[in-house]
Amino acid sequence: MTPLQKDPEKAAAIIRAAIQIFARDGLEKGKIADIAVEAGIGKGTVYEYFSSKEEIFHSIVDTLMGDLVDASDKLYSMQLSPYDKLRTFMRLNTELVFEMGDSVLIMTEIWAQGARAIRRGEHQATQLSEGYEQMRTLVINILKAGVMANEFREMNYDGVATLILAFIDGFVWQFMLNDDRHAFDRALTEGIQSFMKGLEP
Repeated sequence: MTPLQKDPEKAAAIIRAAIQIFARDGLEKGKIADIAVEAGIGKGTVYEYFSSKEEIFHSIVDTLMGDLVDASDKLYSMQLSPYDKLRTFMRLNTELVFEMGDSVLIMTEIWAQGARAIRRGEHQATQLSEGYEQMRTLVINILKAGVMANEFREMNYDGVATLILAFIDGFVWQFMLNDDRHAFDRALTEGIQSFMKGLEP
């Protein structure tokens, strides 16, 4: 039985609660009972929506990756120059580390579980890889528009798009270990300026 067959708000509350529990305890130690308490519902109610914590986790991946892609699509549709779109894309996606607070630690679980699934050839790996591919395609489209507008130099689009996503991931991972927002802002501003400088024609 899928969450859509029930109250979507309650399903969303379960997912939000699970993000907090899995971020705090990890997927292995996180318990359905703890998710129920965090969501303010009974344990049995959780099972009315999801058959297992693994199913909840896959819904979390779908939700978070979907939110990232949707936000990036909205940015892409804005009336901004390719240069400003790319700079804003890098900043907004990197600032997630502070916007999500402690729940950003769920990303460690998503990466770990996704990497294991990819190496095992399991189907659920596509949740993470497809989300990244959508983001990569969006970045490539921005880069191509920038080259056409003479805002960026000619380049290997796939290679540069991979570097941009790695830039974002690297910042997020670095500042998971450091909650100094001032240091983060300074480093991010310098990092984006340096990266954009390298794309100039």
